[in-house]
Order: sequence, then structure tokens, then C-alpha cells
Amino acid sequence: MISRLLLEAIMELHHPVFQLKDLSHLWHSTIGIEKESLRLKQDGSLSEYPHSTEWGKRTQQPYIQTDFADSQLELITPPVYSAKEARKWLSATHQLVQDTITTQHDDELIWPFSSPGLLPDDVSSIKIAQLENENEYNYRAYLAEVYGKPVQLLCGIHYNFQINPALIEEKVADFNPNLSIKEVTNDLYLTLGRNYLRYRWLLTYFLGAAPYIADNYSTELYGSPKEKAMRSFRQSQYGYNNDEDVSISYASLEAFVSDVEKAVANGQLLLEKELYRDVRFRGQDRYRDLINNGIKYIEFRNFDLNPFDPYGITETDTDFIKLFILTMLFLPQVEKDEEVELGNIMNHVIASNEAHAALPYLAEGEKLVDAMLLVARALDEQQLMNGYFENLVTDKRQQLYHPELTIAGKLVTIIEKEAQAMNKPAENHFLAFGLNLARQHKETYLERDYNLHGFENYEISTQNVLKHAIKAGIKIEEIDSTENLLKFTYNGHSELVKNANMTSLDTQISYFVMENKVATKKLLAENGIRVPAGNSFTSFEEAARYFPLINFEQFVVKPKNTNYGLGISIFKTFPSRENYEEALQIAFAEDKTVLLEAFIPGTELRFYVQNNKVEAICERQAAQVKGDGHSTISELIDIVNSNPLRGDNHRSPLVNIGKGRLEQLQLTSQNLTLDSIPEEGQVVYLRENSNISTGGIAIDRTDEVHDDYKRIAIQSAQFLGANFCGVDLIIKDYTQPIVQEDDYSVIEANFNPAMMIHLFPGVGQARPLGKAALKQLFPEAPLD
Repeated sequence: MISRLLLEAIMELHHPVFQLKDLSHLWHSTIGIEKESLRLKQDGSLSEYPHSTEWGKRTQQPYIQTDFADSQLELITPPVYSAKEARKWLSATHQLVQDTITTQHDDELIWPFSSPGLLPDDVSSIKIAQLENENEYNYRAYLAEVYGKPVQLLCGIHYNFQINPALIEEKVADFNPNLSIKEVTNDLYLTLGRNYLRYRWLLTYFLGAAPYIADNYSTELYGSPKEKAMRSFRQSQYGYNNDEDVSISYASLEAFVSDVEKAVANGQLLLEKELYRDVRFRGQDRYRDLINNGIKYIEFRNFDLNPFDPYGITETDTDFIKLFILTMLFLPQVEKDEEVELGNIMNHVIASNEAHAALPYLAEGEKLVDAMLLVARALDEQQLMNGYFENLVTDKRQQLYHPELTIAGKLVTIIEKEAQAMNKPAENHFLAFGLNLARQHKETYLERDYNLHGFENYEISTQNVLKHAIKAGIKIEEIDSTENLLKFTYNGHSELVKNANMTSLDTQISYFVMENKVATKKLLAENGIRVPAGNSFTSFEEAARYFPLINFEQFVVKPKNTNYGLGISIFKTFPSRENYEEALQIAFAEDKTVLLEAFIPGTELRFYVQNNKVEAICERQAAQVKGDGHSTISELIDIVNSNPLRGDNHRSPLVNIGKGRLEQLQLTSQNLTLDSIPEEGQVVYLRENSNISTGGIAIDRTDEVHDDYKRIAIQSAQFLGANFCGVDLIIKDYTQPIVQEDDYSVIEANFNPAMMIHLFPGVGQARPLGKAALKQLFPEAPLD
């Protein structure tokens, strides 16, 4: 039967505090997702491996935790404003978890369904999460005894929502200046909670996704399901439900708190958090404190995992749920507990129905969708979304009449069809179907492992720091992603980090010194470090006139202030005046002062120095192609650049090889052009300098270089006052000790040294520099 109040609401949506014109500000309310999942073996049985210590401690880990069982993950996003941001965090944590369990065990999967597909014959063998807090462990043991361990393995999505507090503050004065912000806020959340409980059955119809369950599943309170299939076992009476005797009023916050406290006092509940309801008021440790200090946000706990989606919930459904929540704000208040109880009954009916069964509450469903449509259109207009929100609602509206289009409906259709082809019951194919999805999702989690999924807009080195921060439980605040600027916090200790290793550990003056190549050479030479001879010029004309005076057969032309190898030209044979002047033009395009230095023969190595220690060394080889006997150099460059590890703007481990002036100048010195066809096996170099940022490759040499040269690199960083420093040396034989002065030369030192070349060398061992940076910044964090 359709609620009379609901019918009236469709005529004109309204709210005592908010108006439809406030929707844009309401959409700016924050959301947060908690996603539970089971870790499984390849055969579908629960993983017996412990929760990895690589993810830190539960008490200090905001992103990756355990839930009831040791094999039960809980992945958590911080509060964010958009579904896109929430998905960013979910994709990152899923990648890191799958990477860890694959590296450590290789045979683990993340189960994509809310309901388990396989339980041990002896369910008492299910291992409870191993927690440091003995009380937390004992509480889980109590839950296992009262409700049964299988119930606790049901997984889902918890959707947290905070009404834009700035909007509430703005509206309070208009609503009733005699009320406090706390009182208005509490009333808003309580009203939202009651309305949500009354009408949440619609979300269960659309998003319910647990149509099958392990055949030996049972609960201590309600026994074993008689049905073989339904829309959602998790949302049915066989899911998270207290004893029927636990009665809680939502008539007022005081009544709610009083009833929960009574239930604890008379032994119906052990703790307040044992109350299993689809709405939970959050922000205080005890419910009583909600009255005094206020509700901060609300948690909705009734969402099954969408097994089709690798992260359990799609971006569009995340937005649809938020749209539903906002619509609940504008519907007339559900005030009576009888109405709330009716909502509970309707939700159980929907959950227990077969997935293809017609919607029993079609008329009310249509009216709810109509109300959502009004909110959607208003949001589209205010947010300039070109019908995005309206399309979300109209898509779901079709599902009112076609249950086979709902998530559960689609699942049952596919599983029944595949099972029929194998001549077996659909419920017996559930496990195999789920495992196939889990393996597909595993491939998604592990693709592009050099990236941190969701954070690809950051440079690779910064992404690596972020990976280790999330694993260690260091909180992350994105200050400015375009500048790779982040704030990390652990146990109240905060640090700002830019571009992976620009931190408070270095001084600004050290950056100025290293940016100035003349100053760098002078300071190093004064301290006994060998540097190449040369001259500096402040005008093109001055440098051009110097050409006949050059007394080096081999030399380098480069800007005074440079990084990433920009503007550098190297001549190993004496160039023509024309080529020399072109190199000057390229260098002066990068800086007002240009250096001319003797080219030092030998192997160029990059030493990554941090905190008076060489953390990594690599040899960089210049951008190159190898001939196949029939392709032009231009075509060979295209082939090399097709490598998925190559890209632009430092967003990939390797950088694309260019076809610009510098590359063509280098080809000219070899009597080649882009249209030349090299012989098979012939190596053609496109750059003289070996910077990875210009298309080169890196070879790890950390364990091969003699300690004498490591000492030179460390001393160079010390003389320049640098904590993080990239020191470039030319060495005659890096495996042998220094015997005479010209065995080496320091040709450059760089602040913000690139991590990427050491994290993803073309050849050799990767070095965990992101972790090393965080370990120095946060020695107290679990980064070993």
C-alpha cells in the first residue's frame, strides 16, 4: 500500500531546513566506503594465511583492516566528495592487497560476492581475526557463539554519508535560531535514518546481489535457509539480524539511545555495536554521547557486493545511492516506529523473493523513483550535468518492470544458463562462477603494476611513495595533485612531500646550489671532488665566438640550471660550427647561462644518495633503436614507443623516444636521418645523453660499484648540503678502486633525484626508494 505522505511528497518535494535550490550544496556532502571481502584459496576455500603484517596494525591502519575473520578484508576509503574519488581509493587498496597476497602466496583470490560460496565442513575451524586488543577478539568470539561464524562471513558495502556541515550551519539561523547546530544536525540525521529504513527496500531490489550461498550455511538464531536462491541472502532473515526480542525505537534520539542501553543492560546485547540495523548513527564512541556531542555522520550498511565490479560497487551506483539519500531528506518525515518496522518487513520480503520475481511494491516504487527524478533533474540543472543524474534514475526505472535487469536478476540469468549447459543446478555452479570472476578481477588488480591504480595523475615516483604509505597505514591528504604535493600523517606526526622526495629534510639553499651547475662544480672542486673543466657563457654571441678556442675534442653543451637532461648536447667528435651553434640555441632555450665542458670518457652512473647512504646506482644508456633490416629509424622508434611501459610526462617507467631537433641532430652526427634503414642488429643512438627522461634505459649497478665511488657520491651530497641527491659520475672502471685522479669525474648533482629509474630499471634489481624515503620521514611507522 502506498504511503499517503509519499503521494503528497511527489506533488512538491520539501524539507523544513533545506530547499531544492540547496541540492548543489547537498551534493557536496562527503561519502566514505567500507568494503568487506573474503580472501580465498584457488579452490574457493577460506585462506589459511594470516592477515599480512605488511599492512601494519589494525589500530593504526586507516585503509586496510580485517573484519570478523582473519581471512576477511575490510578496505576503507577516507571521506571524499565524489564517487570517482571513492573508486580511486578502492582501486588502490585492491591493487595493493592483491599484490601483497600474490607476492607472498600466489594462490589467493578476493571473493567477489557478499555470500560465501564454500564453507568448511567444520565451521568452528574458521579463524577469528588475530587482534592485539584482547577485548576485540573476545567480542568476536562472542558473536561467533551467539550468531554463528558463517553469518559473520557475510560481506558487503557500508556507505557513510555526512551532510555538508557548512550548509547546515548556514541554514540553522533561517530554520530556528533558538536551536543549536547540534540539535538541528541530530534531528536531520534521525529523520534521514527513519526515512531510509522505511524505503530502503527499493535499494535492495535494485542492488541486492547475493542470490546463492554455501550449501552448509546456517545461523544460530534462524537456522538454515530453506530456499536455494533469493535476491539477497545477506539482507534476508538469514543475514545480520539480532534476536527478534531486541526492539529499538527511532521515535527520537533519546528513545533510540535509551532502548539500546536497556538492551545491553538486560543482556540482549553485549555491546552497543552489536545492534544490527541498516542505519548506524556515527561520530561518538557511545550512543549516549550522540545526544550530548552530536551525530557527525550516518552509516548505511545494507549493500551487497556487486560481483560484476572489481571493487564491489560501480561509480554510477555510488552516485545513485547518494541521490537516493538526498531524496530521503526531502520526503515527509516518517515519525512512527510502526512505519520503520514496515520498512524492515518490506526489505525482508524483497530480499527473500526470487531474483526474477515481479516487484510486489511496484506502485510505491514508481512514486519513489518519481521523487528521485525530481531531485535528479534539479541536480542536473544546478550542476550542469547534461542529464547524468536523470539517466541514473531512468535506467533504474526500467528495472522496476524488468527484475531480470537488476544485479541479482542478471546474476541468476547467467548462472542458470551456464549451469544448464553443464546439466547441474544453478546453486551448484555458484562457486565456480564466483571463482572465475575473482580470477578476472585479479588480472584487473595486477595490471600496470608500476602505477598506483586510481592515482595515475601523479608521477610514478610519487605513486610509489603513496603505495608504501597506504600499506603502512600512513594517512594521506592530497594537497595539490597537479604539483604532486601531499601531506602524510602517522600518529600525529605530519610531513609535506612534493615529487616523492622534496621534503623538510632538505634545505632550500641546497636546491639553489644544485640547480646552478657552476656553483655545484665550484663547491665540489673546492672540497677535492674532481669535476670536468670548462667555461660558462651568458649570451649566444659570446658562446658562438668561443668556437675556435675550444680545446676539447669531445665536449658537452648544457644549460647552467637543468634537470631531467633538458637542453643537453654531447659531441664525441668535434662538430661543425653549424651543429655547435644549434646546440647552443637548444641550451639557451632552457637557461640564460650555458656551460661548455670537457666530455669525460667512461661509464656514466647515477648514484641515488639519501641520508648519507647510497640507496641505488644505475647505468643509463641513451635512447636507442636496433635495426631489423627493413624498418626506418622513424618506424623503429614507433615500435619501441609501443612498449606499454613507455609514456610521457613521467607517468610511465620509461619515456617515449622523440623525433625532435636533438634526435635529428644526433642522427646527423652519424650520417643518418629518420628515414634511414639500419642493418639488422645495428644499434642507433637517438640521444648522446643517457637521461631516462629523454628515452634512455636504466641498468641497476648498485651491487657492482666499488665503495670508493659510493664514498665520492656521499661526500658530494654532504658538501652540497643535500639529504636526497642524485650524483652523476663518469667512471673509467666502476668495479675497481680509485687509483689516480682521472679515474672518475662528478659531472652533475641534482635535487629531487628521479626514483623511477631505480624503481623500474630496464635490467637488474628494483630498489624500494619510496619506502626508504618514508622510513626516514616516519621512523616510527611499520615500514620494515
